[in-house]
Amino acid sequence: MDENLSISQKIINRTFRFVENGQLKMCNNCGAKFLVCEECGNLYTRVHPALETWEVSEKCPVCGHVDPSVKAWDGTSPR
Repeated sequence: MDENLSISQKIINRTFRFVENGQLKMCNNCGAKFLVCEECGNLYTRVHPALETWEVSEKCPVCGHVDPSVKAWDGTSPR
């Protein structure tokens, strides 16, 4: 793991498998981190250490792609 990652980024990577296997980008306007759609590159689900299932969008609103690892996340188990 990269030693330059922030504590919150390390927690996010460890807690959410879909983040570990996917890609996060920071919004230029608000600074929030979002999961990037594998198909079209759209930023579609905000990710933070206290994320709950109701905050997670399984489907990209632009292209309709459903990430199986996001869909499989139950909101409680880190792994």
